Amino acid sequence: MKKVSLFSLLLCSVLMAPAQSIDSEQLKKHVYTLASDSLMGRGFGAKGGRMAADYVVNQFKNAGISPWEGTFRHEFISSGMMLKTEGCNIIGWVEGNDPVLKNEFIVVGAHYDHVAYRIQNGKKIVYNGADANASGTATLIELGRWLVENKSQLKRSVILIAFDGEEAGLIGSTHIVSNQVIPIEKVQAMFSMDMVGMLSTYGGIDMKGNKTIANGDKILNDIAEKHGISVKSQGRNFEKQTDTAPFGSQGIPAIHIFTSTVSPYHKPEDDANLLDYNGITTIGDFMIDAVTTLSNLDEVRPDRRFYAQSQSKWYSPKFGVRISTGNSNHIYKNEFYDGKQIFAAHAGFFTQVNLTKTFSIQPEVLYRTAGSEHANGVLRTHEVTVPVNIRLSLIPQKGAMSPDLFVLAGPYYSYKFLAKVGGNNLDFTNSYWDNEKGIQFGIGIEMMGIQLVSIAQRSFTSIDRNSKVLPSSYVVGVGFVF
Repeated sequence: MKKVSLFSLLLCSVLMAPAQSIDSEQLKKHVYTLASDSLMGRGFGAKGGRMAADYVVNQFKNAGISPWEGTFRHEFISSGMMLKTEGCNIIGWVEGNDPVLKNEFIVVGAHYDHVAYRIQNGKKIVYNGADANASGTATLIELGRWLVENKSQLKRSVILIAFDGEEAGLIGSTHIVSNQVIPIEKVQAMFSMDMVGMLSTYGGIDMKGNKTIANGDKILNDIAEKHGISVKSQGRNFEKQTDTAPFGSQGIPAIHIFTSTVSPYHKPEDDANLLDYNGITTIGDFMIDAVTTLSNLDEVRPDRRFYAQSQSKWYSPKFGVRISTGNSNHIYKNEFYDGKQIFAAHAGFFTQVNLTKTFSIQPEVLYRTAGSEHANGVLRTHEVTVPVNIRLSLIPQKGAMSPDLFVLAGPYYSYKFLAKVGGNNLDFTNSYWDNEKGIQFGIGIEMMGIQLVSIAQRSFTSIDRNSKVLPSSYVVGVGFVF
């Protein structure tokens, strides 16, 4: 009887033991390999990047992950100006077991490229990118291994993607979404593990986008708590600076798993010996639970507000701030000379209301300072300016990372609340006008929420009551779109 009881206890303990977690030693091996000097910083389209791709392919094979549509390598060409770069996304999958739900997918990704190296004083300085993003790629490989070994726990299928070209502008992930390399309409959720090597140093993870899933904050935060992970940042907005962006822009719930930039981010010192491998293992175990939980839910739905916003993105208003500097002068229409140029600046707010995918109205409220050299000294004005532009996109955005090249033109009104010439206040009652009407036109480019513009303004109305003197200015600026 004692022998039977002992056997029963042992059997119970085995059955009740938690599933095997991700192997921290294997994680460490992957990071040390991917972040070694021999891979030369894994540059996009470079020899080191191709070596990294070979390594990931071999590890996917060794883990038993199935190739997507018969191949792990999904090559693409990125064209920019006169340069064409060959990239390669590595894609595998683990098929689910439910006869219906296995046709839906959870995508887990990590980018394997980094920023290569530079030559300084004849010496090659390699940017190994151990945290950015060998840490995420290593976790992806070992997560895939675990899923293969435990695929009986999956109802939905899981697609595993090692993205290329993230550092060059989310090129690999944008290519996958834009070209339907995987069935995007069947992807229920997407995770990107980008920089997960500093859990203890950061004191937790950022999980931006967890609220893009209906009830996702509750589901994922509970899993994080189970693993002793503090969630330091979260929300309904998906991260636009990494591979979640192309997926989230299509209305797919997209969650960024991130231990911040507390490592030597994009510096040569980002080496494998600095990482917290126990922390990476913890995050890997969190990902096991997150993926299997979503794989087994009866339904994975995007958050209603997130989905509505993503579907109406082309006509929903945008808001932004911009600051511009340049020069201004006065054009003396009745004289043979113009005023000499002086420094000019604009700063303020704008909104963009899209009417179609190419046309929009862009009203602005700006503080403007301008003027010119005058016979009595520098004439400097301080104004509130309200332009109302019609904006035309010449190359509308096709993806999260594609640029939007645009032109704009429209009237403006300006009120001068303060003006001086040679240190004395202007006489707005008898000699000068305190308001101005004119037109502005410009050209710009917008990408990843950053807007670069070049704008010229020309007044229709004179600043001088007794002579035709027309203000004119030209500025270049940078704006940030919310």
